[in-house]
Amino acid sequence: MNTKRTLKRRLKALGLSGAMLAGALCLPGAAPQGGDLLANAAGDAASGFDANFAKLLQYSIYFYDANMCGTDVSENNRLNWRGDCHTYDAQVPMDTEHTNLSSAFLTANKDYLDPDGDGFIDVSGGFHDAGDHVKFGMPENYSAATVGWGYYEFRDAYAATGQDAHVETILRYFNDYLMRCTFLDDSGDVVAFCYQVGDGDIDHAYWQAPEIDTMDRPAFFLTGDKPQTDYVASAAASLAINYLNFKDTDEAYAAKSLKYANALYDFARDHEKELSDNGDGPKQYYSSSKWQDDYCWASAWMYKITGDHAYLEEIYPNYDYYAAPCYVYCWNDMWGGVQCVLGEIVSEMYPNFIDEYKEAAGKSPYEEMDCWASVKEALDTYMSGGIGEISPQGYFWLNTWGSARYNTAAQLIAMVYDKYTNNNQPSKYSDWAKGQMEYLMGNNDITYQERIDANTEAENSGNPAPYSADELHGPRCFIVGFNDVAAAYPHHRASSGLSKCEDTKPQKHVLVGALVGGPDNKDLHNDVTKDWIYNEVTIDYNAAFVGASAGLYHFYGTDAMQPDPDIDLGTSEEEGGGQDYWVEAYAVDDKQTSGAGVTKLAMLVCTDSNKPRTDISVRYYFSVKELSNPSNVSLVKGDELYDQTSVETDFDGVLSGPYQYDASFDPDIYYIEVKWDGYNIANANKKYQLAVGFYYGDTWDPTNDWSYQGITKCKDTYQDGSETRTDYICVYSGDTLVGGIEPNGSKPVVTTAATTEGSGTTTTTTTTTTDTTVLGDVDGNGKVEVNDLVRLARYVAQDQELTPALTAQQVTNADVNCDGTVDASDITMIARALARLTSLEDFGK
Repeated sequence: MNTKRTLKRRLKALGLSGAMLAGALCLPGAAPQGGDLLANAAGDAASGFDANFAKLLQYSIYFYDANMCGTDVSENNRLNWRGDCHTYDAQVPMDTEHTNLSSAFLTANKDYLDPDGDGFIDVSGGFHDAGDHVKFGMPENYSAATVGWGYYEFRDAYAATGQDAHVETILRYFNDYLMRCTFLDDSGDVVAFCYQVGDGDIDHAYWQAPEIDTMDRPAFFLTGDKPQTDYVASAAASLAINYLNFKDTDEAYAAKSLKYANALYDFARDHEKELSDNGDGPKQYYSSSKWQDDYCWASAWMYKITGDHAYLEEIYPNYDYYAAPCYVYCWNDMWGGVQCVLGEIVSEMYPNFIDEYKEAAGKSPYEEMDCWASVKEALDTYMSGGIGEISPQGYFWLNTWGSARYNTAAQLIAMVYDKYTNNNQPSKYSDWAKGQMEYLMGNNDITYQERIDANTEAENSGNPAPYSADELHGPRCFIVGFNDVAAAYPHHRASSGLSKCEDTKPQKHVLVGALVGGPDNKDLHNDVTKDWIYNEVTIDYNAAFVGASAGLYHFYGTDAMQPDPDIDLGTSEEEGGGQDYWVEAYAVDDKQTSGAGVTKLAMLVCTDSNKPRTDISVRYYFSVKELSNPSNVSLVKGDELYDQTSVETDFDGVLSGPYQYDASFDPDIYYIEVKWDGYNIANANKKYQLAVGFYYGDTWDPTNDWSYQGITKCKDTYQDGSETRTDYICVYSGDTLVGGIEPNGSKPVVTTAATTEGSGTTTTTTTTTTDTTVLGDVDGNGKVEVNDLVRLARYVAQDQELTPALTAQQVTNADVNCDGTVDASDITMIARALARLTSLEDFGK
């Protein structure tokens, strides 16, 4: 095993590399010593390019786990950091405020919309669109159909690489949602179809984990009075493909899929054809421009299932034979896919299709028309830059917003073309697709816009540029987590774990397999969380990427290509995420010349759990030992300065105290408390500011306060983003300590699950963590994790301005080799343990 390469890959997957840590340190002057030390620990050898298409297919599916929505996420998801969310989509009130339906329609169709009679409509499930949490209809339907199409065409690749079970879970979750959103009457006819849940304008005002969202999520429906053909046709197509994918393995489920596909298709056929109302739901976010492509797409799949000529007759008046070479297959232009499926039909089922189309459309019988020839023309156009451009390094670029989405869709089309026209063998078209995918996997030389911006910012501040000219470009993989050079800052709320997208910290979770937006036409990319163009991730970006990955394995896979057995899913050990709660804060000292004063605090409550809690409170502990008269404790007041929760929600934080802590332990210790009853404050990214102390009457000295130790100091309370973790402001659920360390050393009770060997049963044990040395636990939270590596590197770099000083216990924890000195060797040991190259048990040896 190449130890340096493996360590570097692990650290990258964890969200850190030497360069990233150096950037995170933000030290003035020369490059940070801590970053240099970590880079040396990890090794700076560039990793060799590995075109492993089995691993590529494996990774490509996981993005859908990250974007699952609903009441069954925990049961179906492979990422422990994701849990059930937006469960209230299962209880949309039957009224005109929460739906776009009229009162008359709701009353007339109550039995179909609300079969259990509880007054709610269930439209739960499905997938969030992108880094946001809306379920938009057109990309949802497109993604469901396209992932299904890739499985239909290259099923052997999924089976050979062991990815069939995973993709089938994703396909069921997509199509179960589409069926749940389809409301049938007693005759099996569609009375309504829910095409969108959530409102982009509302949703985009938040940056937080989906598990804690409580924003309004209206549901948008189409009916016979407003049929919106593109929505129902695209949903019908996905369900038709789903039938084909499951008909030989789960006959009952396939039959159900076909039942709903028929119902939706019949609705589209029997009602007046019309384009979806872009203003009613999607607004500017997804403006569909036509319905004919979706209708032909659905008709073609229905013909493949039934062989019923009536479906071809529906295609003839709506078919645009010439459209495929004019754009690339995507949610708003299905013609490339339509042409492929019609090519399959002509080749395998009905060779008279083109002749009948010519007659129906009034075309000359002598005009040369061939579905596969149209696909070939499209591919030649992409490869030559006839539409879009070819970048200096040969990358097919159509649009900077999601360039990789269009590129991988073109790849999928190329390999479907070869499957049916080249005796299932790769030609120059699949070879081209292979080269394009290898570029996306990191076989490139990309200009790093984020480093250029960092240099500019440093120079504008009068500091040396942190990156040399040679460091402003290099290889980049556009598949998150895939290798050492993969993009690491996708524009995604759930994976970021940040309070705002502008935060430059490493992301909390690895968004494994997500295809980021991609480079521009000059081979430039910007790997920062806030960039919603270069680093956007969406379900439609990954849709054709999955199928293209399967196609590449189908044509080029070898026995040497294997899935990654050590795939780092960025998960916590515990189901439902972790159990850790903490406060991120900074303090401002407001001292008077008399000696009185107050400590002002700005804080956020955080967690790694994805199980919402609505009984959270925090306590700030302080000492009154400095008071000249003990009775002056009555002077101490806690004053609320700002409560973002009360400003933006119907809840508020309630400040109370002071209260005496434990007189038997130390009679001078008191605390003030903030409670958010009924509101899930943890990870809500809602700031709370307070002041504690007094402006006259005695001396206020925060330096002896338990909760003040190690806290970041700022000049005023307008320093958003300066909050850092402190484990001395404690977090409680009810009266139970769930985060932080109390003045007497008490820590949270941690519940762990253990399986008795050979029994198949799980035993839950409860362990109370005591205040003993935990080697490697530099931040004092009881665990060894990436934050400890960052904290230690800053400490060794003597970055006392930006990082709070370590306590004596933290210094003891940091000396992991127990040689009496905290230095680069300790950084190396923690780095290797985090990379799982060594064990935590090796600490101290």
